[in-house]
Amino acid sequence: MNTVHNMFSNASAVQGLRNGGYGDADFDIGVAPLIYLDAYESSKSVIYRTDTGEELGIHGHGYKPVAPKHMIDVTRNIIERSDLSINGMEEIIRTSHNGARTFVQYRLPEHTYKTSDGDSASLSLLSISSFDGTWPFMISAAAIQQACTNLQVFVGGEVSVFKAKHTRSLDIEQGGRIITKSLDLFHNQRDLWQEWQGTQVRDMEAFNFFTDALDVKLKSGFTLSTPSDLLNSLPRRNENLNYIWRMYDSIYKNRLGANWWAVYNAMTDWSTHFGAVRQSSERNIASIQNERQQVIRKAIKSEPVLRLAA
Repeated sequence: MNTVHNMFSNASAVQGLRNGGYGDADFDIGVAPLIYLDAYESSKSVIYRTDTGEELGIHGHGYKPVAPKHMIDVTRNIIERSDLSINGMEEIIRTSHNGARTFVQYRLPEHTYKTSDGDSASLSLLSISSFDGTWPFMISAAAIQQACTNLQVFVGGEVSVFKAKHTRSLDIEQGGRIITKSLDLFHNQRDLWQEWQGTQVRDMEAFNFFTDALDVKLKSGFTLSTPSDLLNSLPRRNENLNYIWRMYDSIYKNRLGANWWAVYNAMTDWSTHFGAVRQSSERNIASIQNERQQVIRKAIKSEPVLRLAA
């Protein structure tokens, strides 16, 4: 009798995930030519859910769609082949836009460290893919700060841990090697956050950073104004800007000090929490959070003080 042993140390834990199924992503897809009402067949194909018939995306005939279940299988295989410590790992599967976008988040509690403000943060990997052309397949690294449950966006070094346009062409072994590098990124990011905590910022500097990040246009001629004056001068109330400034001014500045670490925490609070309970957006929370994380990355990379620190 032959006994087969799995050579991967993470095999047992990942098999447990496989046994749990695919959650909201447990559906198959079909592809059909796009035909106009006059029976003219276009050069496009429509991707649809076979269980509901809902359209997920339209692409050229050369596009090779990959079902969410296969994307999740590939991601699990990569983690299984990695050197990450995944004891206690949590997998969160979410879809949005009727299944056109799929999000799979992995929280790894064994990769946890203390932040300089006394909190703790654990490594998180997010895998995303879409049929509507929003993103390619990508795994990115971030950290979940425990006290406030903010998802801290990794902005320094190699942001995209693994990225490919079509999941059928994924090199699993290469993906595993790249994911392992996320551990170095995790430690480097911790040092960057500590630098931000030691870098002071004035109120107007923080406020201008928020307005630039959100692309909010302010009236000219208010050089001596306070942030409150500028908020009141806007032709219409900007809920996002008001939320971020309120979080910074009343919570994070008091808790962490008037520094760039507090500025960053106000932004990640907004990307993680604000608007998430709105009924109209409830099905697309993961998509909104991902888009806001991209706003944060772009803003920080364009800020000279933070760019020099990074």
